[in-house]
Amino acid sequence: MKKPSQKNNVRKTGRKAPKARRDRELFAMSLPAILWYLAFCYLPLFGIFFAFKQFTPKPGESLLKNLFVNSPWAGLDNFSFLFRSSELPQILFNTLFYNLIFLVLGILIPVMLAVVLAELHSKFFSGVVQMVMLLPYFLSWVIVGYCLYGFLATDEGQVNHVLRMFGAAAVQWYQSPGYWRVILILVEIWKSAGYAMVIYLCAITAIDRTLYEGAKMDGATFWQRVRYITLPMLRPTIATIFILRTGSLLASDFGLFYQVPLDSNSLQPVTQTLDVYVYKALMTQANFSFSAAASFLQNAVGCVLLIIANAVVKKTDEDSSLM
Repeated sequence: MKKPSQKNNVRKTGRKAPKARRDRELFAMSLPAILWYLAFCYLPLFGIFFAFKQFTPKPGESLLKNLFVNSPWAGLDNFSFLFRSSELPQILFNTLFYNLIFLVLGILIPVMLAVVLAELHSKFFSGVVQMVMLLPYFLSWVIVGYCLYGFLATDEGQVNHVLRMFGAAAVQWYQSPGYWRVILILVEIWKSAGYAMVIYLCAITAIDRTLYEGAKMDGATFWQRVRYITLPMLRPTIATIFILRTGSLLASDFGLFYQVPLDSNSLQPVTQTLDVYVYKALMTQANFSFSAAASFLQNAVGCVLLIIANAVVKKTDEDSSLM
């Protein structure tokens, strides 16, 4: 058997060394993200046991001992407590109603805005519009809630000032639930549409411009170019956003439904979602096990919905699915 020469060994070693070096560099770059996920996403998973325990902490004991030693198993009692609530039908309706509206409008409006901005010839004007629309995304819900209060306050609100100017009676907005379904939808779209628009705009800029130039030469109108070029190219991005948002249909933005209405009891029939209900139950009863059970149920149902949504997308367009 012929032994490999020293020259071949050096050549092989020379080819492998740069790859190993690149792997170490890539691993070092990804290490902060890996540590972040381990610390904040995987280590806290032991909290799932709260949902199946009757958590009874004892002073002076560690959290782990209180959870695994001092707290008896409760089985599914924490889940049954949630389903026995008389407010559950209204809470589930609110949660699903808002999330379905946000799912549809959260895709439709940003896509329309991205398509229009992509056709603007003035880069300066397009950049200004993007900055103005993206700014609300970085505002906290506390700030948004008090800014909205400045418009809707009964005595000094700007909306009621305008109504009085035209001889109409002032509206007590924070005691009138009938208006707030529309108000909450508008506030959510105003705050999130800019960020989603940037995602779709990036996808549009990646489309080969020769497709548009060829379509123009063939006499295609703006809407024809959008229908036959832009939207088909955006299909994978839209499908990904659809799948991810479907997985959170039972979860709601706590800040939107708690901070924006200023926790008004009069608005509870239209603002109380599952997250708000769990938070209030935790604050009034200090029942950690019940809160953990509700959160576990949300995530379990969300995982099932995500798998179903991915299967539906895969059946219609296999290239656009996540799995």
